[in-house]
Amino acid sequence: MAAESGRKRSVGSLLGGGAVGSVLVALLLCVSGVLCPVQAQERSGGAGSLVAFGEQAVEVFVDVERARELVAEGAAVLDAREASDFRRGHLPNAANLPWTTLVSGEQQGALAGDAHLEVRMREAGVFNDKSVVVYGGWRAPGTWGEEGRLHWTLEYLGHGKVYVLWGGVQAWEAAGHELESGAQADRSAGDFEVRRQEAHRATTAEVQAALSRDDVALLDTREAEEYGGKVKYGESRAGHIPGAQHLWWEDLFEGQQLKTRQAIEAMLKAREIERGDEVIAYCTGGIRSGFVYSVLRALGYGEVANYDASMWEWTRQGDRPVRVP
Repeated sequence: MAAESGRKRSVGSLLGGGAVGSVLVALLLCVSGVLCPVQAQERSGGAGSLVAFGEQAVEVFVDVERARELVAEGAAVLDAREASDFRRGHLPNAANLPWTTLVSGEQQGALAGDAHLEVRMREAGVFNDKSVVVYGGWRAPGTWGEEGRLHWTLEYLGHGKVYVLWGGVQAWEAAGHELESGAQADRSAGDFEVRRQEAHRATTAEVQAALSRDDVALLDTREAEEYGGKVKYGESRAGHIPGAQHLWWEDLFEGQQLKTRQAIEAMLKAREIERGDEVIAYCTGGIRSGFVYSVLRALGYGEVANYDASMWEWTRQGDRPVRVP
């Protein structure tokens, strides 16, 4: 793996650094509305904050300070974004692990085999008995909830201590912490071994079987126009899986923050999805639905699975039904 010493940068460095520079940065960010509202919201538990999201049934999302604690204890840090975004600025000592490196072939949402996955995870410094903190672009333009997909991947592969940084790389910067730029540094190889937890993943056959079950809720997390029959990302056929409810993954957000627990639960209830239901989330290639998986896990919807093959695979198989409203 190519090594390059990370070049640290911060807003303060652009203004000359030092105590005076830090004060000027803080004032500028407050006046511009970039930093102070975020910090005040986190302290007060305002709408959209991790506090307002409510107590998590499963600790999925962590704030910046909790993430720093985990890293200090030896947690691996995984950046789920594309390589170009990673090089522009990433958390210190992070490893870049986009979802595309964990599948086999283009337009393939389904994960690759165990041997490939173990190599990639070990290269990223993932250990079986150490925590993992994953982060992404947190609904920045062009993102798809990749941090949720990586969280789902690790949970499905058997890692029991995986956490998502609430607010993504933006929250890290807003808290005043530096980023590194350039390629990732060399790291000690991890020892991760795959132990798949099949309850967290739905196969095409299982989705087919769910069509005739009343106790399984299918949740389509794509845009409304995709659900309604527009092909946007290479699906072989248009439409959605019969019986699936629609909940675009971005509808879980209010601006750049997740909605409150109560608001999200109300949205699910309106779609006849109750806490005790078995839920299978899907999209085009299991990325957006991976983020929805993470949110549902945090809210305590224990029997939730991600259909990682999703519509790419479903529509390639001509005997799988689709519906267009």
